[in-house]
Amino acid sequence: MIPNWRVAEIRGMLLEGKLSQRRIAERAGVSRGTVSAIALGKRPDREDRRQAVPGDFVPPSGPLRRCPGCGGMVQMPCLLCHVRRLKRSSPH
Repeated sequence: MIPNWRVAEIRGMLLEGKLSQRRIAERAGVSRGTVSAIALGKRPDREDRRQAVPGDFVPPSGPLRRCPGCGGMVQMPCLLCHVRRLKRSSPH
């Protein structure tokens, strides 16, 4: 996992626009794919990932049970059903 300071450094180099993504990857010690993902906004920071989970969600725990929504054997509440609800309510 890349530290947040490294991601910020890569974003700064991208914003300067002086170096190619290949050169940025070499200087930062990461892959070109990682630099590309940061440039395209497809690599959210760890803090963004934590904030993406709504506050009403309780992490699954306890014994496996059959989910009444999807029928899978899961720890309740079912993460798959939760994600499906989020996708249905998302505007994009």
